[in-house]
Amino acid sequence: MMRHGLNEPGKHLGVVGLGGLGHVAVKFGKAFGMKVTVISTSASKRQEAIENLGADEFLISRDEDQMKAATGTMDGIIDTVSAWHPITPLLALLKPLGQMVVVGAPSKPLELPAYAIVPGGKGVAGNNVGSVRDCQAMLEFAGKHGIGAEVEVIKMDYVNTAMERLEKNDVRYRFVIDVAGSLGSAA
Repeated sequence: MMRHGLNEPGKHLGVVGLGGLGHVAVKFGKAFGMKVTVISTSASKRQEAIENLGADEFLISRDEDQMKAATGTMDGIIDTVSAWHPITPLLALLKPLGQMVVVGAPSKPLELPAYAIVPGGKGVAGNNVGSVRDCQAMLEFAGKHGIGAEVEVIKMDYVNTAMERLEKNDVRYRFVIDVAGSLGSAA
């Protein structure tokens, strides 16, 4: 987020997707002092986003009226969704010179029409992983601000069930396999 200027206090950050990466992006955005709006296809995630993670607003991307009302309001967007989705409506949410950073990796290419970025001088970037120095700075910041990932700890004998649940999108952020049996597995 820092590499792309998505860490400035007082700026408005959109977080697309509230999964394993998205929920952590919300926490970082808030710790940076940003206004954070979660953008999701699922209205059922509103309470989690606002009450548990501290997002300021929640936007349903399939609701044309909500999307239209939010047009041109965000300084930056971090897109964490790994399934194919249209990004043109998301780019419309950016202010002029706004930046969208894609960290999800859909198997089907995303479509980026020039008209969605040229008029406002908007930028689209991708990011995968940081350098050792970037990772160290991120871990130090996370430690200082109490940021951690929400995970569901499982035992080895639950892996097949966990895979089935993953296929159904039935996981709260991430599964962590307790190989040594030392993490207090729930499943």
